[in-house]
Amino acid sequence: MNKKRLLKLADMLEADAKNPEGIRFDLGTWGMIYDRAKPASCGTTACAMGFAAISGQFERAGLAYHYASMVFLFHFKGKNMNGYEAAQNLFSINYDTATRLFSPTAYPNSQIEGAEGERAVARRIRKLCAHS
Repeated sequence: MNKKRLLKLADMLEADAKNPEGIRFDLGTWGMIYDRAKPASCGTTACAMGFAAISGQFERAGLAYHYASMVFLFHFKGKNMNGYEAAQNLFSINYDTATRLFSPTAYPNSQIEGAEGERAVARRIRKLCAHS
């Protein structure tokens, strides 16, 4: 498990939760970009993995995305993959852990959207890292 990258994402999610100009968080959406000039802004709806890709903060590690015709695709080191596969590769975690961290079905409905959702994912990431 790459704790450094996971904790970096947790920090990013917590910071974005405090930023009224940040993304509109929604665990049910990989990513929808309305303002392509400012993809990591309030003109974007994304989940934690979508935010990780859009932010560019994990680009050196190999994470990227492609957005065309309302379709959001992940790339990791040049390979197309879904968000769970990208999470597995980026964070060196298994599929079960990826879904436990990033699937909307793993959280109560009150923690799927908005700042509360971002904080919930960040808390779960920090708990996982503390117990591993």
